[in-house]
Order: sequence, then structure tokens, then C-alpha cells
Amino acid sequence: MSWTDLLLLGFSAVLILYFLLYNSFQLAFVIVAFQEVRRQLRGRAYEDLDIVYGSPFTPPLSIIVPAYNEETTIVESLASLARLRFPRMEIIVVNDGSTDGTLDRIIREFGFRRMEITYEERITTRPVRGFYELREGLPSGVIRWVVVDKENGGKADALNVGINASTCPMYVSMDADSVIDEKALLQAFRVMLRDEEVVAIGGQVALVNGCDVRDGQVRKVGIPDSSLARFQVVEYVRSFSIGRTALARMNATMIISGVFGIFRKDVVIKVGGYLTRNLTGKLACEYAGKGRDTVCEDMEIIVRIQRYIKEKRLAFRVGYTPEPLCWTEGPETFESLGKQRNRWMRGLMETLWYHRDILFNPRYGNLGWFAYPFFVLFEFVGAPLEFIGYVAVPLLYALGYLSGKFLFLFLTLSVTYGALVSVSAVATGAWSERTSRSRERGSSLLKYRDWRHLAILLAYALLENLGYRQVTLWWRIRGIWDYYFGKKGWEKFERKGFGDAPAHPAKEE
Repeated sequence: MSWTDLLLLGFSAVLILYFLLYNSFQLAFVIVAFQEVRRQLRGRAYEDLDIVYGSPFTPPLSIIVPAYNEETTIVESLASLARLRFPRMEIIVVNDGSTDGTLDRIIREFGFRRMEITYEERITTRPVRGFYELREGLPSGVIRWVVVDKENGGKADALNVGINASTCPMYVSMDADSVIDEKALLQAFRVMLRDEEVVAIGGQVALVNGCDVRDGQVRKVGIPDSSLARFQVVEYVRSFSIGRTALARMNATMIISGVFGIFRKDVVIKVGGYLTRNLTGKLACEYAGKGRDTVCEDMEIIVRIQRYIKEKRLAFRVGYTPEPLCWTEGPETFESLGKQRNRWMRGLMETLWYHRDILFNPRYGNLGWFAYPFFVLFEFVGAPLEFIGYVAVPLLYALGYLSGKFLFLFLTLSVTYGALVSVSAVATGAWSERTSRSRERGSSLLKYRDWRHLAILLAYALLENLGYRQVTLWWRIRGIWDYYFGKKGWEKFERKGFGDAPAHPAKEE
């Protein structure tokens, strides 16, 4: 056997083993997530959100909204916050040096006035330029509403400013281009009140594209008209919701989406806040390095919290609920989607490098033995390996170097097996549980009531591995390349906006 034959044999074996492992892990995630979905949906029959709403043990909550050039969506997003059902909350909007009309539109639409507030710089940030507060006509449940104007420093720096300005023991981090479900806070707090060991929790993020948004709420769930966005719906269900649900069951969560997450403020302060070049906190510098920053702050802060929990041997954990708590706008052009995936990949690389001590380190439990290696193998190494396989295998077969049997096996494991996983993930998300307290058809995590929509998503799940996945692989490879050459930009993509923003929030009668 020649060296060429040996190389081809080794290359073929690596590809087959990779796709077999990857899709098998994904299918296992679907099975674990399915069990968790059924458990949570059945639990709705016995857990009334009114109990959480009226409980004296439900603490006040700060909602921190970083905003940079969000003029298109900011009013609708803030209007959704004004309608949230929660007993006591404060809203803190941080204008991160926007160059468009974001700040002016907030002030004009809601009636904020400039004034001084109590502000303690517990985390070092870029300079704050001024404060605005709304004191009259606050919506029901809102005890304080503040806008902080600061010099541009990035989302992580804006979140740190929001933490400094907050007065509640827990806070929500969310994007200014998102809409929170009206019951989202109660649903998440139901988990946190039931389990005091949970110090941070995230939930499923769904695409708002194609939905009817009015008065700051998703009134009717729909699917996007764009094929590119429809593929993203399938991807969000499979890779994000199902995968994170399964990892949370293993106490190995490495990321809570920056679109929506609830945190205990004291824990975040103890680990040094979100990572920026301004940080001087001991733990932040120890874990990630002084003078560093990241374009994926949501993943880095969770990994740092997990390290803090494991190293201090605390009885805490990071939770996740698969219920759809927040809606965000997904990109509908190849250019915008490419920017987003490029940044995600660079952020992943930064976090993996900063926290490389976790890899196979027994002190970190499942985080070091499973979650971290999983991200290294299937998110980092897997991107170029998959792309090379998709390009090289058909070419080598055409040139006569690979047999038809191998081509069939490769396509079965990479395309057919992958399609099975995607279809299973969508079916799991669409699972409906009837409850004894409801006469409705039942509730599911994918809130599509039209079976035609589900049929369309199942069709896109079948087609996902025939073009869409290969394109996203290329963007991930570009992200690795850009990370290697030191690219740091956020590359924010243009939003279309959603719904017709109301002129003012709902006021208490």
C-alpha cells in the first residue's frame, strides 16, 4: 500500500469517525432535551406563575439593556419591557456612545429628563457622560427607569456600567434589539425560586422574523418569508436550544445567550464583571488576563462563573430553561449572517484560549471533561475538517481515488444522519403536552399553532445540510482566520426592525 493510499485511508477514517461522533452526540442531546421538555411542560400544570408573582421571596430585579445604534428597534424593545409581568423591577438602559439617534429617540418617546443618580463604580468602565430618569407615569411593576449615557466601550463595558447603576440583587442582561415574552421573567424566576443554587439562568431565544409584533409583544407567531431566516430557525432549535438544554442537565453550561439571561449580581461582581480592557478585578485578570477583551461576552462570563464555582467548591450552578423567553431579529442577508457567524467564531476562540486551563482538568468536572472538549472538537476543529470533507470527498471520488461505497457512507453520515438530527430537534421543540388544567391542544416550546408552519420547518430541517451548513462552515473558517490575525471588531449588522413602536409605554392607571 502506497503512502498516498495510507493518507487517503487515514483521511477517510477521520471524516467518518467525526461525522459519526458529531451527529450521535447531537442525537443524544435531542433525547436528553426531549425528556427535559416533557418534564417542564408537564410542570406547568402544577406551578402557577401567579405564585411567583405574589411571593414575598421574589426579589426585585434590574433589567440592563445595552444599546449601540439601535434607533430602529429600541422603542419597540423598551415598550416590551414596560409590559412585563413582574412585581418589582428597575430598567437601566445604557447608551454605549451611539452615533445615530438612539438616545434622542428614547428621551423623546418616553419623556426622560436629565438628572443625577446614585452611581457607584464597583467595576471599572469607560467614562459616563450623563444620566436620565423617568419619574412620572412609570408602568406597573417598574420602580425605577434610568438611561445612562456613556462613551463607547462595547457591549461588555455597557453591561458593567448597568451593573454599577443597578440597585437590585439580581439583573437581566438583554439586547436592545430583542423582545422579551410577557411572562419570561416569571418563568425564569420560577426555576430560580425552586432551586436556590442557580446563580445564572438562560432561556431559549427564538427568531422574531415573520412574527406579528405589536405594542412591544409578539401577538402572533409566524415563520420568516426568507429561506435564510427559516434555516436559522431550525439551527436555533437544534444547536442552541436542544444542545444547551442537554448541557445544562449535565451541569456543563458554557454559554447563556446575551439576548436574555438572569444573573445574581454579587457573583458577577466577585468574578470581576464582564471582560473588557478596563477591568482591574483580581479574578477577571487571573482567569482571562488583564488588558484583554472579547466579542462574545455572554460565553466568557459564564465560563468564568463556572470556574469560580468549581474552584471555590460552591454549591452553585448555571441553569437553563428551554422555554422561549425572548425574541430576536435574525439576519436575512448573506452579508449580515456572515458577519454574525464570523464574530461568534472569534468570540468562541477567545474564550477557549483565555480558559484553556479547563481542558481535561478534573477539578472542573463535566465542564473540563466534556463541554470544553466538545466545543474544541466540534465547533473549532470541526469547522475546517467538515469543510475540507465536503469539498475533497466529491472531488476525490470524481478523480477515482475514493470508492462509491465510501461516498455513500460519507453522505449517509454527514447529510442523512444530520437531517435526521435536525428533524428530531424540530419535532422535539414542537412536542405538545396536554395538561389537566387546560382545554387547549397543549403547549409546546415552538409556539407555532399552524401545522403548515411546522411542516415547512421540517422540510428546511431536511435541507439544512444541503448548502446552508456548508456556507456557515465557510464563515466559521473565516472567523478562525480573522481571530488568528487579531481582528477585534464587532461588525454589527443592519436591522430591519419589527412592528410599529407605540408612542409611549403603558402607564399605570
